[in-house]
Amino acid sequence: MGGVGIYPEIEAELAALSASISRISGLCQLWAQKNGVLYGVVQVLYILRFKGTVTQKRISECCEIPKQTVNNVIKQLKEDGFIEFETRGGDKRQKLIRLTALGEDYAARTLEPFFRLNQKVYERIGLDPIRRLESDLNDLGDAIELETRILELDGEWENRDRKGDLGSARTT
Repeated sequence: MGGVGIYPEIEAELAALSASISRISGLCQLWAQKNGVLYGVVQVLYILRFKGTVTQKRISECCEIPKQTVNNVIKQLKEDGFIEFETRGGDKRQKLIRLTALGEDYAARTLEPFFRLNQKVYERIGLDPIRRLESDLNDLGDAIELETRILELDGEWENRDRKGDLGSARTT
C-alpha cells in the first residue's frame, strides 16, 4: 500500500523509523517487566538520579511520558518513602522532587540491571554510533516539535475534523 501524501518514499521511511523506535521502546518496557518494575518507574528514577531535584513537569518533558503517568509513579514513590517534595519561593503548587537516601538506594538497585544492559549494548555497537544516533534522533525530534508548533500557530490542528478518527490524540 502506497503513501497517502505527496512524498510516499518519505512516508515509508518515517513509518520504518517509527516501527524501529516503537520496537526499542517495547524492548525496554519488556526488560523492565522482566526485572519486576514498570518502565515508567525506571524513567522517573533515571531522571531523579541524574538530574537531581526536578518538577513533575520536567520529568514528563524529559521522558515524553504523560503527566498522569508521572503523577502516578511519583505518588507511589512518595508512599514508599523513596522521594520527598520541596518548595522554593512562594509557589507551593510547583513542588520540586528529589530522592531520599532510601530512594537513592532503591534507584541504584533498580537501575543497576539497566546500566549493565546498556554497557553490553554500547560494547556491541560502540559509543560513536550511539552518539550519532542520539544526535540524529534529537534533530528529528526538534524538527517534529518545530513543525507541530507551526501547524498549531497556523491553526491547522483546530481546522481538522477528527471526529471518529481512531488515530487522533485525546485532548482531555
